[in-house]
Amino acid sequence: MQRLIALILLTISLAFSAGEMDLFSGSAIGGNHGPSSRSSIALTPAYAEATVDSSYILGPGDFLDLMLENAYLSVQVYPDGSVAIEECGSVNVGGKTFAEARELILDLAAKRFKREECFVQLAALKKYKVNAMGALMNVGQHLLEPQTRLSYFLRQVGGFVSRANLEDVMIIRHGDTLHVNYNDVSVKGDFAKDVMLIQGDQIYVPFVPMGENVVMVFPGFRTSVTYKEGRTLQEYFELAGGERLHNFGYKAACVKEQGKTPRWIPLEEMKSTVVSPNTEVEFSAEEMAVYVGGALNHIGKVDYNPSWHAIDYIAAAGLNTISGSWNQVKVWRGKSPEALSLSVTEDPINPGDYIEVPKSRYESFKDFTLFLASLLTVVSSAFIIYVNYK
Repeated sequence: MQRLIALILLTISLAFSAGEMDLFSGSAIGGNHGPSSRSSIALTPAYAEATVDSSYILGPGDFLDLMLENAYLSVQVYPDGSVAIEECGSVNVGGKTFAEARELILDLAAKRFKREECFVQLAALKKYKVNAMGALMNVGQHLLEPQTRLSYFLRQVGGFVSRANLEDVMIIRHGDTLHVNYNDVSVKGDFAKDVMLIQGDQIYVPFVPMGENVVMVFPGFRTSVTYKEGRTLQEYFELAGGERLHNFGYKAACVKEQGKTPRWIPLEEMKSTVVSPNTEVEFSAEEMAVYVGGALNHIGKVDYNPSWHAIDYIAAAGLNTISGSWNQVKVWRGKSPEALSLSVTEDPINPGDYIEVPKSRYESFKDFTLFLASLLTVVSSAFIIYVNYK
């Protein structure tokens, strides 16, 4: 009976010891068990684009890993900027660099643990909010991951509205304003201007004033680019993101400047074409043609060429110089076609135009006399039949 009681007491003692070891993760510090908990966020891998060194500024939301002799502990920087260690107290590290905070934490831990056997390390970086206003799809406060760059943030908020001035994106930081030409980042690949955002940043994307932009119209997509004197259509095309769009196989571009007749230009002329403010440029991927008829050898459709005038289309169709007349050429244009009297050598021709080359007055008079002769023949034949019948 005594052996049975001794065995029961031994089992209870071992179970109690195991429970105590589980409670403190099997750690014993100087004969006294200390803190050893680690939060789930501390066990999540921390990713950083740039090196996080001792100059990093701590703030609410940062997590620190502490090694206190043989125990491990994860602590969070609380909203008031403090961190707390059980049985040691708390210390305020908000706004301190990591190097400064580490010394303060080690001094605090030294109240109970051997300072030379303690270690402090960043476990996870804080998230933060920035304010964004202006020509963005989604304005207001946005929560960012640590070490977020300007380009990623602008994609995160849905991009820009069509009238955004991307050449002067403003980042207001600690009373100063950083001016970033975002076109240099997105188009030219100038990564040095892709600023790393920090807590407290305020971002403003200005609008382009009405009339000081160039509108670019693509199939199913319309946007605008800030006007700049001397900028070519090729530059506007690239700044509007045309290079990133699907290749629709553009045939030509229609340039619509205020107060001027719309004109079509071939794509190879975009590098040398300069336009005025508030111009609209529409890119067409359709097969374009000009229709010809009248006193020509080949009536029908001729492939559109932006550099051609009426005389070129007429020559391509083969003018019958005997019956055709140059000075009476007309161009029919529009959904409700109206005849336009244009210069065959100077005025532009648009896709879909119908060029009519009428017969000369002599040919028209000859056709009229032949018609009259035919009519008289019919009338006389009918009269003779009538007389004979009677």
